[in-house]
Amino acid sequence: MQQAQLTSRIEPRYPVIAKQTKTEGTVVLHAIISRDGRITALEVVSGHPLLVQAALDAVRQWRYRPTYLAGEPVEVETSITVIFRLSQ
Repeated sequence: MQQAQLTSRIEPRYPVIAKQTKTEGTVVLHAIISRDGRITALEVVSGHPLLVQAALDAVRQWRYRPTYLAGEPVEVETSITVIFRLSQ
């Protein structure tokens, strides 16, 4: 089975309050990618509360190439990590 490949990635908007408080961190999400490459389920595994919603909003828009098993498209589960870093 081939790995899910990202074809369209929207960068998350850094939340204003997170910038003001100089909050950085990583948000880890669990996703289910449908046979057509769209994310159909998304849940938070971990991450700073100020960053989670921005990560969810962006990742919901991501698109993947369909994953095939024995020539047929299949639904896949994956982990997605979104890193928030302030510019130095």
